[in-house]
Amino acid sequence: MKKIIVADHYGVCMGVKRAISMTEETSQQDKNVTIFREIVHNEAIVEKFRSEGVGQTNIIDSIDGGTVIIPAHGASPDIFKRAEAKKLNVVDATCPLVIRIHKIIRKLADSGYYILHYGDSAHDETVGIIGHAPERVKVIESISDLDKIESLPDKVALTAQTTAGIANFDEVEQYAIKKFPQIEVFNTICNATTQRQAAITKLAPNVDIMLVVGSKSSANSNRLAQISQSLCKRAYLIDSAREIDPKWFEDKSQPVDVVGLSAGASTPDFLIEGVIEKLNRFSKSPVELIYPKKKSKENELALKNSTF
Repeated sequence: MKKIIVADHYGVCMGVKRAISMTEETSQQDKNVTIFREIVHNEAIVEKFRSEGVGQTNIIDSIDGGTVIIPAHGASPDIFKRAEAKKLNVVDATCPLVIRIHKIIRKLADSGYYILHYGDSAHDETVGIIGHAPERVKVIESISDLDKIESLPDKVALTAQTTAGIANFDEVEQYAIKKFPQIEVFNTICNATTQRQAAITKLAPNVDIMLVVGSKSSANSNRLAQISQSLCKRAYLIDSAREIDPKWFEDKSQPVDVVGLSAGASTPDFLIEGVIEKLNRFSKSPVELIYPKKKSKENELALKNSTF
């Protein structure tokens, strides 16, 4: 192994950092804290708060008192109403860019639009989005779902999960416009997703093996792994350094000179550093580590640039 090249954009995004920070601050001030679902989709972070005594539940009605934290992926208005009915203190750690989608969905619905939302139907973010206009939103997971729709009203819109695949959404968008010319498109995929997918698309074809650090529950990490696997002969999604298999580097017929490294938007830096440390131990000689030249501002201007 001669080089480890880290993707130009990788690791925790603004929304994840914010949610983790809010949870840390809340748990320091209040000893009776429960997170609704997972604060972010990363096993190490979830376990960190669990080990510190912070509760976790998938059922809001099971919380008897204290504070409930709404995760970065958000929740439906019904969850907030149930929490208020139980007189819980609510800390809303929803990513501002997910809140932006909630506002778009509500405004479109109030204006009489029917909304096609491209995303994973079972994902926490999507479930929360549907809850803002359940009678006006239909989830689209693929072009085949569009094929099943015979007709739509004159006022119809298309939105997307913040962590959706860029290329896949482009295909769905073009197909939707062709089939339903009246449709209005709102590309609500966040900047962090766009940048990480673009960076891995650039890096993966030029390395011998590609490693994406992220949990299996993370939608954006899985997308990065899928892109890597389509562009690099050997690409793996790993939760941490523990999941690196030495056999990946021992096949003499497929020598590994250059390793590409990226991480999902919910992956903390210490997991990435742990992977780099372990990779260095595999090599018998010094390994050149190539980091991005400068840190991106990513989503800092995203809300300011919103025209909706």
